[in-house]
Amino acid sequence: MLLKRHIMMMPTTSASPENFEPALCPLTDMGVIEVTGDDAEGFLNGQLSHDVRSRLPLRATLSAWLDARGRVLALFRAIRTGDHWLLLTRGAEVEALIRRLRMFVLRADVQLCNQSSRWQAAAALGGIEPWLESRSIALGAGTGDVATANGALFIRVGPQLVYLVSAGEAPWDWTGGNPSGTEESAALEEIRLGLVNLSPQIAGRYTAHMLNLDRLGAVAFDKGCYPGQEVVARTENLGTVKRRVFRYSGELEHEPTVGTALLDSGGSQVGEVVRAVRVGESRVELLAVVRIDSATGNLTCAIEPGSALTRESLPGE
Repeated sequence: MLLKRHIMMMPTTSASPENFEPALCPLTDMGVIEVTGDDAEGFLNGQLSHDVRSRLPLRATLSAWLDARGRVLALFRAIRTGDHWLLLTRGAEVEALIRRLRMFVLRADVQLCNQSSRWQAAAALGGIEPWLESRSIALGAGTGDVATANGALFIRVGPQLVYLVSAGEAPWDWTGGNPSGTEESAALEEIRLGLVNLSPQIAGRYTAHMLNLDRLGAVAFDKGCYPGQEVVARTENLGTVKRRVFRYSGELEHEPTVGTALLDSGGSQVGEVVRAVRVGESRVELLAVVRIDSATGNLTCAIEPGSALTRESLPGE
């Protein structure tokens, strides 16, 4: 039987800068790859779907690493810190990614190292602005904006979601205690933003458009070549997207696992779950890659075909 995970409601507090503390949720699946060498920037820009070349202000824009077929192998947030780069990824097998990336280094002056054990990460949820302001942390409002303070990175992921990534003290030490939120709380906020964790089970299965990466700003259509770029450009220019990520909710006894089929009213599979989280005792929210022509139909989850799913909105729809 699948274990049920429940999102705990956090106690509310006054939102004044003096006493407001956001919920800090540990992100134990955060992987960190350090990229160094004189050719690091050029290497990354030639591999990732977004333009990572040096610019101000500091940014951590979502980017994809694709294969030659245009299928997404990994999702990264690439950040330049001093003379090196950090690639942040969620739910991936970091060592396997590094081995595959090294195949493309050739003679370039590029070194890749797994630094995941040196960094700790958390997601700050809800009413973050007073908390940042009280600590004189000037984090921009744009998705992907980055601020640094006391050796920690603050990354804007959504209006009410900020990643804290630190190589020193644990992120929750900023609030003087233990994590005050759960990983499931962070997952729910990410699902509502349409963010997929590209786990090994689904790496290489979907194109950038299927994962809505064009809508999430993870693709630069005006940059030079990178693996899979021709497929991405052709899809964008011809408008041939047949499947996309959609968000659903439903009253389900069990939380569906990645790959669980979504069925239409006739029992035919029209999509599959790519991320899910339980909310309370019986409700589940999920992201699924679904045929566009079936997305608004009467869909159910294969593990509980008697329970209808409700289509929910995503940013950019």
